Amino acid sequence: MRGKTAALLISATALVLTLSSCTQNPGAADDGDQPTSAPAIQDPPGNDTDSGPSEPMPDPVEETPDMVAERLSSWQDYTVVSDTELRFAFYSGNPACYGVRSVIQEDEDEVRVATISGTLREAVDSACTQEARYVSLTVELDQPLGERDVVHLEEVGLSR
Repeated sequence: MRGKTAALLISATALVLTLSSCTQNPGAADDGDQPTSAPAIQDPPGNDTDSGPSEPMPDPVEETPDMVAERLSSWQDYTVVSDTELRFAFYSGNPACYGVRSVIQEDEDEVRVATISGTLREAVDSACTQEARYVSLTVELDQPLGERDVVHLEEVGLSR
């Protein structure tokens, strides 16, 4: 359990560093916005009867089709919701400034999934807080999952 928590904290730190580069104004030559607050990880209150730290619970989010400065946000885990639905958990940013989307490729052996975070177009010139939020996104498959493997999709087209 401690290994998972450490891995999640390392992933959250990496995402915060990645998201800090996402606040850059597309087409601008500077290093982007400065953080307006210290990075924060949203984590529900722990259960006092637990012997160790609690695992964060992801907040459900909807896909956002129109983003800029996109980055891959590798999913940490997934859950089979139904024969044709999977729920992916990963880190993204403040929902006032950042959105998410997925790309899915299916064949008879594998389901390849990329989860992507990006800056909302309406937030490009806004001051956004630098937060790492653990979110979940439910995606629909074309065919039932069956015995297929679910793997990370690493190469996708991203909006800059």
